[in-house]
Amino acid sequence: MSVSHKQDFIKAFFDDFGRRIERLPKLYGESFRHEAFILGIVYINWLASGYYGGEPGGNRKSFCRALNELSGNALFGMIHPRELIERADERCPFATSLLESIVKKQPRTLLSEAELTQEIQASSMADSEKDAVISNVWRASIANICYDHIRNPEIHGPGSGGLSFGDSMYEGKVGVSVDFRILYDALRKIHGRIMAISIEKGEWFGRPSYMCKRL
Repeated sequence: MSVSHKQDFIKAFFDDFGRRIERLPKLYGESFRHEAFILGIVYINWLASGYYGGEPGGNRKSFCRALNELSGNALFGMIHPRELIERADERCPFATSLLESIVKKQPRTLLSEAELTQEIQASSMADSEKDAVISNVWRASIANICYDHIRNPEIHGPGSGGLSFGDSMYEGKVGVSVDFRILYDALRKIHGRIMAISIEKGEWFGRPSYMCKRL
């Protein structure tokens, strides 16, 4: 099959996928909110797995990366301060005191991963400890919270309907919500980015190995 013909097939596939996505708001508005919400989450999951590889045990990371890297919404990459401390207690207890001191500067404010990384790098911890903390920071992101408190309840039950951080501050405003509208917009952006990359490269989901069978 020539590259151009393969690109035509890829475009047709993603065009059809796009039509399914475009039907979700109508479904949501016709008293099928729960169904539309579930489908939106599943579609994000499908696209993320296709694009990032769908490795065993990697579903969470792929889902979070898609929201953080492809959605165009910086909120998903922000770090929740309380979640940061809880995840540090679980995985990097040696860093808890440092992270608590960072959080105390602005206790309710969502943190930028880049700025947080800079503060960790500037600390007196050993390099191996810094690397361990930085590699796990994403676990306190809004995207990962969405995986636990939206994606899992929607797919496995009993549902969530969204998520609200009523006392959190982001971009100078108190109160952050992740609802159908925000996730639907993220889904459309993720679909558009992956479709464009796939057509440009002439590869399904932009990866030459996508159709290869693992032995």
